[in-house]
Amino acid sequence: MKQYKTPITRKLSMYGFDLVAGGHIYHALLDFDISNLRSILRQHRRDGEGGSLLAFLLKAIGKCLKDVPELNAMINYRKTTRFDSVDINIPIEVEYKGELIPKQLVIRDINNKTIGDVDAQIHASKHDDVETSGYISSPVVRWFLDMLPKSMVLFLFRRILGNHKTVRKLSGTVFVTSVSMFSNIPGYAVPYAGGPNAVSFALGSTIKKPVVVNNAVEIREIMHISVSFNHDLVDGAPAARFLNRFRFYVEKSPQAVMEN
Repeated sequence: MKQYKTPITRKLSMYGFDLVAGGHIYHALLDFDISNLRSILRQHRRDGEGGSLLAFLLKAIGKCLKDVPELNAMINYRKTTRFDSVDINIPIEVEYKGELIPKQLVIRDINNKTIGDVDAQIHASKHDDVETSGYISSPVVRWFLDMLPKSMVLFLFRRILGNHKTVRKLSGTVFVTSVSMFSNIPGYAVPYAGGPNAVSFALGSTIKKPVVVNNAVEIREIMHISVSFNHDLVDGAPAARFLNRFRFYVEKSPQAVMEN
């Protein structure tokens, strides 16, 4: 048996879960046929234009949030804030001094970036040798929070969550985690959802499955994607509009996302 002090990065995650416990969240577990999309992306890379599957999906989410702006928003009892810019927060792992550490990357104003731009920003962040462990980059701030009692940390976090502009500055307007970066095990991962944000995403693994296409059975590449909606802000109708549009861009019209 080995015991050691709980790292501040883990403590901050636990505080965050405590802070948003009891939220009114509902989930959608979806299968997307990405067979045609994969072919288009491979050709896109052969043409020297870059762009991974992850970059495309982030860009597609950004485009859908622009089309359905009520989901690019935050809410509390006093106010609802809708944002013009879509800023996507994705967690990544980076190696620092021989250890894998968590880090958040916020891709600002993703609708004004190409998928090549998004891919390059993710790559650069993964290979950034600056110490940015966890979701609070400043070692001094992390040390200070580690010294405070839990009640004081939660009080400070509640003050931050009440200011939507500050939340956007620190962690973007929407959260997307890509489980497929770490595992190819078939299945769904339900994304962490809480706080004032309207929607969160988990991009799961891709597997080959038999699918009926034009009354014939074909083997297709199917990706598992989970979406969590904040029911305080998002009812079923706008959620359905968003999901229909997302599926359209992924399965029917990838070029509409890649044109920018």
